[in-house]
Amino acid sequence: MKKILIFIILGAFILTGCSEGEKISMIVPFGGPEISVLYLEASDDYEVDVVQGPDPLVAAFGSRVYDAIYAGSNLGAKMYNSQPEYICLATIVWGSTFVVSTSELTGMESLEGKEIIAFGQNSTPDIILKYLLAEFDINATITYVDSVASAAALFIADPTKIVLTAEPVLTNIKNSVANVNVLDFQELYGQVSTTSSYPQASVFIKADLDQTKIDKLITDLKASVAKVNSDREGTANLAVELEIGLSYDVVYNSIPTNNLRYLSAQEAKVALVDYFNLLANTNVALIGGMLPNDGFYYGA
Repeated sequence: MKKILIFIILGAFILTGCSEGEKISMIVPFGGPEISVLYLEASDDYEVDVVQGPDPLVAAFGSRVYDAIYAGSNLGAKMYNSQPEYICLATIVWGSTFVVSTSELTGMESLEGKEIIAFGQNSTPDIILKYLLAEFDINATITYVDSVASAAALFIADPTKIVLTAEPVLTNIKNSVANVNVLDFQELYGQVSTTSSYPQASVFIKADLDQTKIDKLITDLKASVAKVNSDREGTANLAVELEIGLSYDVVYNSIPTNNLRYLSAQEAKVALVDYFNLLANTNVALIGGMLPNDGFYYGA
């Protein structure tokens, strides 16, 4: 029954077949990244493990258990520079970072002298937060929690706090708390950068992954991201069917601000290099001490 129901929900979305024993394994962070791969998660051709926080992703790079790892672009570069076991296949999340509070938030100046609850120290959202504080010359105190879910729970308990968040958790917060004020970090980033978005999260594959699996993953990832953006209703229904822990309304309403777009490593290379240079100028340790070489980008 479940397979029939999923088939109906998928509609025109077709995944290329994979014989038994050839499943593609992937680890994905909860939230926007998981939404982008929902149609893979629904397929028998994939084994998708969903996790909270960066620690399981770091462990995954070291263990080489997974065919593909969905992680912050800088984490993938850092792990590659340490041990080039995984290379960048594509960038999919192009900025989905926000600050929320029921206190007044009119711009970065509203954060002056305030405490900001953040998650994932040295992850992309944290890096963008620090970058914008520096660019706008704002002094603020950052207190870290282990995950975006923990940050959201603190905010829901006390909405006067100032909290860093991301989609789809932002939409969930808006559904739980009235009169939420939001600072859109993508808009603010565009004010001080040459681009209006940044390569927040990418998909990394084993450097020696079988070409048949690579070709299949490329085809299915492109199709999944396209289907998410073109069929919000079907995607939200699928999320409910798969019981990912987000309601229909949260998934449906968060899709536009998840900023999901598939760009191959070669198509995203200029943006990735610009982003890595930004990080190198801030703290080169965030990318493992140097920019990754051309071997980092699949298709080089």
